[in-house]
Amino acid sequence: MNAEEPGDRQRSSSAPDRARRISERLEGLIAREAARAGGKAPVYRELADRVNRIAGRNVISRDTIRNLHQASTQKGQPPNPTIETLDWLGLAFGIRSGATYFLDDAKAAVVDEQLLALDKLAELRAATGNTTVIGLAQRASGLSDNSLDMLVALADRLCALEAEAAGHTPDAGTPDTRP
Repeated sequence: MNAEEPGDRQRSSSAPDRARRISERLEGLIAREAARAGGKAPVYRELADRVNRIAGRNVISRDTIRNLHQASTQKGQPPNPTIETLDWLGLAFGIRSGATYFLDDAKAAVVDEQLLALDKLAELRAATGNTTVIGLAQRASGLSDNSLDMLVALADRLCALEAEAAGHTPDAGTPDTRP
């Protein structure tokens, strides 16, 4: 089934609009991967090899990925990938509902929010170097404001107790937030 056949949730959009939407989403995924890899974006051949390895067969070429990324074929036409191709392409980036991600704005917004949250979590993990801190933050994320205030006060108190036990006095420049 091609991405523009009946049954497509957004079939009323034109082929160039659909190609642009796929291109923008693919660009975002490539940029996200490049950021995680220290600025090195994957080349089309690497992406095609990854997709085909995941699929266990040849489902996409580097030229098809280039066409999708540039929103145009070499003949100047908008590419018209199959739903299956978009599904496999999404899987290569860790997105289970690839075609839906590339074609449905609402689904893409939800997935993009999830990807952003994962990126922030990875940044926090790298900054702290401590998975226990990450676990605590994840558990605390659903607490009420009052509970969060109590958790902060408890953390401040524990820091002060550990400083006392180590023979340090609280830093004069650090405000004491204890109640």
